Amino acid sequence: MVLYRVGVPLKVALGRCPVAVAGTRDPTPWGRRLAWEIGHKLAEAGYTVVTGLARGVDEEAAAGALETGGCAVAVLPYLFERDGKLNPRVLRLLRVAASSGALVSAVAENLVKDDGRVRVWLAARNRIITHMAAVLVVPEAKFKLAHWGTRYAVEYALAAERFVIVLEPRAKSSDVVKAFEYFKRRGAVAARDVDEVLNTIKRRCSAKDAQ
Repeated sequence: MVLYRVGVPLKVALGRCPVAVAGTRDPTPWGRRLAWEIGHKLAEAGYTVVTGLARGVDEEAAAGALETGGCAVAVLPYLFERDGKLNPRVLRLLRVAASSGALVSAVAENLVKDDGRVRVWLAARNRIITHMAAVLVVPEAKFKLAHWGTRYAVEYALAAERFVIVLEPRAKSSDVVKAFEYFKRRGAVAARDVDEVLNTIKRRCSAKDAQ
């Protein structure tokens, strides 16, 4: 595995207790607001937010952290499109980071998109995210039978003995409820709201520091 870093050293960016945020690329309005609020509150509390910067939950959590003046670490399967241009979402967040935060890109394996290998790189990205973070938070997910990135992230995190928190769904979508129940059965801890997420993370990181 080869990583290319853009930005401040990862040891500095990740800080004491980095928190990964993962979820659906197609969140409900509630899920989108929740992801942004989680990123915002984590940054306010001094935690670094680690995401894959995919559209939806990942992007909203990173934006919430950066717009608060915090730090986000983006683990991407590639940085440049085949025409050599940066992804527009990356450009937007870089502009935010330039004035109020730090966006660090740790790019797995390669720099330029390769359509034939993107799926492999996405799996590698999920493993890197979960190993960088001490805790994984899932604001909202939607159940899928195949090619479900959030499921892979949760499974990688649990296998690496990371703490996983999943938010209780407020959306009435059956896919959202089914995903929540699936992750609880796999070993994730449920939280009612953002405050409970933060309190759980504080306890978890304090216990980790005491070891």
